[in-house]
Amino acid sequence: MLDHFRHPLVALAILLGACGFDPAGSQAWEPPAVYREWWDKTEACSGLGGDFDRVEWMIVPGESFPCSSGKCVGHWDPGHRIFLASDWSMHEMVVRHEMLHELMRRSGHPSPPFGNGCPLTWETWLRTQSAPALSPPARLLD
Repeated sequence: MLDHFRHPLVALAILLGACGFDPAGSQAWEPPAVYREWWDKTEACSGLGGDFDRVEWMIVPGESFPCSSGKCVGHWDPGHRIFLASDWSMHEMVVRHEMLHELMRRSGHPSPPFGNGCPLTWETWLRTQSAPALSPPARLLD
């Protein structure tokens, strides 16, 4: 293994791969109590169960943050971390969307549970809301 570190490009690739997703300015954050209610609703609509206390919540300052698909307002990480842009941290759909990824333990948006079952995409959420909703400024990332 030490031979790999003698080649700078290989060493850089190994180090970057070990870093994972970590947008600039992200900090651990204690979720508000309403998140437990939203977790229960997401378990109910999906038929899936999980451990809310296992999730590490990360807040990223601002309305969005860079991600592999451009700008994101939320991101689920397989290491049981959920990243949220601070401006969207109290938007039920954004938060529950990422919760659903944690419950599924995977990325992607299969229907069900997304859309059919849990209306937790921009398109399906807007159809279920009677009040005018904010337009999405950025794309959600798995």
